[in-house]
Amino acid sequence: MEKNISINNQLDFLSGGGGMGERIRNFDWGSTPLGDPETWDQGLKTCVRIILTSAQPMFVWWGPSLINIYNDQYAHFLGVKHPTALGAKAEDVWTEVWDLLLPKIKSVEQNEGTYDDSMLFIMERKGYQEEVYVSFCYSPVPGDGGTMKGLFCVCADNTERIINERSLQTLRDLGAIVFDEKSLQVIYRNLGEVLGKNNRDFPFAMVYKLDGNGNTATLTASAGTNNERYLLPAVIDLDVPTTETQEFCHAYAANKLTVSEINTFNQEIPKGEWKAAATKFVYIPISAVGSNHPYAIIFAALNPYRLFDNNFKQFCELIGERVSLEINKLLAIEEERKRAEELKQIDKAKTVFFSNISHEFRTPLTLILNPLEELLNQPVSNLSVTEKHSVETTHRNALRLLKLVNTLLDFSRIESGRQQASYTLTDLVDLTGNLAANFRAVIEKAGMQLIIKADAIIQPVYVDRQMWEKIVFNLLSNAFKYTLTGSITVELAEAGGYAVLKIIDTGIGIPEAELPHMFERFHRVQQVTGRTFEGTGIGLSLIKEFVLLHKGEICVESELGKGSTFTVRMPLGKEHLPQQQITSVDLDYHNGMPASRMYVEEAGTLLVKNNTLHEVEVADSNGLPMVLVVDDNADMRDHLQAVLRTRFKVITAGNGQEALEKIQQQQPALILSDIMMPILDGIGLLQEVKANKTTAHIPVILLTARAGEESKIVGWETGADDYLTKPFSSKELISRIASQIKTQQIRTEALMDIAEQKKYAKKLEEMNRELTKMNEELTSFAYVSSHDLQEPLRKIQMFSKRILEKEINSLSEEGKNYFYRMDNAASRMQLLINDLLTYSRTDTSQKHFDKTDLKLLLAEVKQELLEKITATGTVIDCGPLPVLSIIPFQFKQLFTNLFTNSIKFARPGVPPHITIKSEVVDSQKIDKPNVNADRKYWHITIADNGTGFDPKFSEQIFGLFQRLHGRKDYEGTGIGLAIAKKVVENHNGLIAAEGMENEGATIHLYLPA
Repeated sequence: MEKNISINNQLDFLSGGGGMGERIRNFDWGSTPLGDPETWDQGLKTCVRIILTSAQPMFVWWGPSLINIYNDQYAHFLGVKHPTALGAKAEDVWTEVWDLLLPKIKSVEQNEGTYDDSMLFIMERKGYQEEVYVSFCYSPVPGDGGTMKGLFCVCADNTERIINERSLQTLRDLGAIVFDEKSLQVIYRNLGEVLGKNNRDFPFAMVYKLDGNGNTATLTASAGTNNERYLLPAVIDLDVPTTETQEFCHAYAANKLTVSEINTFNQEIPKGEWKAAATKFVYIPISAVGSNHPYAIIFAALNPYRLFDNNFKQFCELIGERVSLEINKLLAIEEERKRAEELKQIDKAKTVFFSNISHEFRTPLTLILNPLEELLNQPVSNLSVTEKHSVETTHRNALRLLKLVNTLLDFSRIESGRQQASYTLTDLVDLTGNLAANFRAVIEKAGMQLIIKADAIIQPVYVDRQMWEKIVFNLLSNAFKYTLTGSITVELAEAGGYAVLKIIDTGIGIPEAELPHMFERFHRVQQVTGRTFEGTGIGLSLIKEFVLLHKGEICVESELGKGSTFTVRMPLGKEHLPQQQITSVDLDYHNGMPASRMYVEEAGTLLVKNNTLHEVEVADSNGLPMVLVVDDNADMRDHLQAVLRTRFKVITAGNGQEALEKIQQQQPALILSDIMMPILDGIGLLQEVKANKTTAHIPVILLTARAGEESKIVGWETGADDYLTKPFSSKELISRIASQIKTQQIRTEALMDIAEQKKYAKKLEEMNRELTKMNEELTSFAYVSSHDLQEPLRKIQMFSKRILEKEINSLSEEGKNYFYRMDNAASRMQLLINDLLTYSRTDTSQKHFDKTDLKLLLAEVKQELLEKITATGTVIDCGPLPVLSIIPFQFKQLFTNLFTNSIKFARPGVPPHITIKSEVVDSQKIDKPNVNADRKYWHITIADNGTGFDPKFSEQIFGLFQRLHGRKDYEGTGIGLAIAKKVVENHNGLIAAEGMENEGATIHLYLPA
């Protein structure tokens, strides 16, 4: 029933209100108990006025029949009940919940308001029964006679919030699952308890676990079923699906969430909190990592009053993922426990191996050392200087190998618990002084001081002398290795019941972050400045174990650039030591080669300088390629120099930093470098060389003591040109160096032309990048500046209009003319700014495409231009239009601009007539250069009967600020068709125009079909 109502002063309360305002104004109220709106009570008018101007869902029920009037927001709440609910009786609108509303209506009739927060209703708003939560208040409204005649309601739909909170609580409960017993059964039981708390979404649920072979599923936990099974058997044979179990078997095979409908009339099933039983059921797999089949499957009834939409589906999937996470976590912990046990056994086997292999090494080492010593100790030697030098180098490195073997043996004994200390009453001051004195010569040879400060210790000290010797020598050896200038101080004193040993150096210091790890096994400080990088990384961890065997303590303090202090504290007396290990004499002390000899000789090798004689010998060998040998081991440098000097000019460096300095002085043809070195290692040197354009061409061969294919791959991945593992053949080394130098010469010649091509390609790329950036900045500037221009322009318009309104009588005719001209100019400026803003918004970065019905979009444009269309008598004929994936706001602007142009450029005395048509055409029919020959296009034409234009301007009219008519004849900015062109190009389309003067114009749009 519709009846047009003209708004007059008495009916102002019906104005506005959007779609519902229009419906209320056009409704035939005379056919209802309310009668004509002019006769309505003032209370009803006030309520309607509030409803139509409010953004909150509201309605009013009026009169004995409670006739319903509501706004747009409440219309969305009504769903399919709208628009028939307008003017209907409230009882007819809400039949399904009327029994719940009736007590509240009775309260309002007693002139008492009501309020309910998130009250549950089962409503039929969307064509099915739905769980709905509403917060609402009822307020009585008096009529003109003062008695209660109406009910006014403000409400809010909280359904989505309540359901989301319920889902989140379930997920939180699942996250809090505790499996103290560390078993899957506990997790399944807890899962059932969590699902049981949410019996609105899942009236009942059953958890089936799968056996290891995946043949059988067994019911293991349930919720809302009183431990009974429903619809499915307690044990399901997955290999033989039945009518009952086929959906379950399908969910298992697919390993993904599945929903099914089951006829439940033959069996009474649990309903949870609802009155109706579920008709839909879900199968949620609990997935296993790395398996195509799940651990378990949840079979659950679904909320009968909730649509199984995407949100509900995602909620069910999250349940499966959360439980899967807990199970995988449990299994990972169990796997980690097994792995830890296996590692423990491996570690034990490794310790036994180290112990055995260390003993086995001693026999061949003895057979190497003894003959070497005999050769060196002969009163009259027939060895040449070079031969004697080689024997000394071999003997020095054999001693070093023996020291490493002894360290490994000590370590393996401690690991296996077989290290037995022999504690003897010791004059610690005398012993420590003698041990430290062994290092005096080598320390002073290095240009440093050895300072020994030892106070008399009155109380007895019991130590294992061999262990104490290794503690002192290890600490002194470390101090010497990382102290290049200054002094090393040995302090020994008694303090607080302890004998306290301090080794203080003025060396490079230790980074603060490294201090907590100094006594960890195999730990070495990286990238430090020292005499060498060689070492096993177990020296400090070993002496810590020795100190702990004495119930003592060891610690370190250090500051970068100032030095380090290692402090050892040994308890005085013997009460803290095992009595059976205390002896009067240490029978094993100095049984065998003294440790001092090995430590001191190793330290001495760090002072061996480069053999400059070799460099001098080849200095005059012009034409030989230069090879830079980099190694922190002096013996290795000397050996490599001796091997290579017959074929190459050889220079040497002790670390990567020193090598870089020599490269700056003179570039070698090849670099041969060890990997592990102090200050800058081989990898760091390689990276520096390859990162520098002036040295990147130099081949680099890396040397390492690490064997195996993986080590070689790592070397190549770092950018090395070749990679050699120690020990290596001298012939192989020379061959590889020669090959790399030759290859580099060929590569250098071949790459010269390529380098030139890359240089020009890079320059072109940079130019393109700069142009793109400039274009983006121009677009951003147009948008921002257009916004900024509007504010002062508004003030010009506002103040000029205000002067014309208030001071019109005091202005001269010339003054009025100036203000009118200023106002017109400001209006034109406003139009230009708006068009500029629109043009900048059509930037291609704003591509938010939506499937859009062009017919509906066109209807919106016509509605917005209704006043202009009506005033000019414009007729718009539109044929069928397609549904396209477009940017809606851009196409809306395109149609607006084209319609406005057609209306603006109408012929005098001839009403505008716009005709819109569309069809699909082949690309061959489009005479444009950028057309895609492999696709079809939608051809949309917008034709008018206006002034048209000279055909020679058919391309020019799409340019920015292009005008074919004078501003005096037609207003405009010259941007409208430029915007249209940009919109079409943003959609990978084409635009064209044709026209004849005084015969109209046609715009052709070609859009990909």
